[in-house]
Amino acid sequence: MTHSLHRRGSRESLKGDYVFLSTPAVGVNHEGCRPKMQRILEIVYQAGPTNIGSYDTGTVLTGVTYEDIRAELDDTGRIRCVFSDLKKVRAVLRRLKSEELGISIVISGLVDEVLQAAAEEGLCPHTANLSLGIHGATEKLPGETILRFMTMCGHGMVSAGIVEQLMDEVKEGKRKPKAAAELMARPCVCGIFNQERAADLLSEIAGL
Repeated sequence: MTHSLHRRGSRESLKGDYVFLSTPAVGVNHEGCRPKMQRILEIVYQAGPTNIGSYDTGTVLTGVTYEDIRAELDDTGRIRCVFSDLKKVRAVLRRLKSEELGISIVISGLVDEVLQAAAEEGLCPHTANLSLGIHGATEKLPGETILRFMTMCGHGMVSAGIVEQLMDEVKEGKRKPKAAAELMARPCVCGIFNQERAADLLSEIAGL
């Protein structure tokens, strides 16, 4: 799931940002997977993700409920969410390991932290994907401050324009960081935009 690998920012800010993805392999083990995917969703939801959603339904920040997401899961469904606490990620991994559902799990975050967490739960990842950065006409990209927000939506649904507008509103006192961050997160239908991290970044930018 390489769309979750390009998040920008300082190591300190990325410490509270862990993307969780789960999907069956279509054509390999997807048949009859719906109950397994629903069980994974249940485990994830009980752990308390920061954001969660589906491009079939939308996210919890757009009024979608856990029940809505669960009802739409099918044999080829995907679970996407983000956590702000590595302890919660570890709790999910621990429960999934004990239940042995046989479905692929992907965790994105700082590599050393993710590998250490997996090792401490007795897991050995079989694959690691790394971002090699952005190449080409990088001068056409928005500035680094804007990219810290935009790259939290791997499909590019959070535009530079909305980020700039909301940043200005927070700086001018027209909108609180939390409210601005939740509004910024809504276009990311997968639910991997971390609005808690965004609120912290907005507070820092506004000097709050």
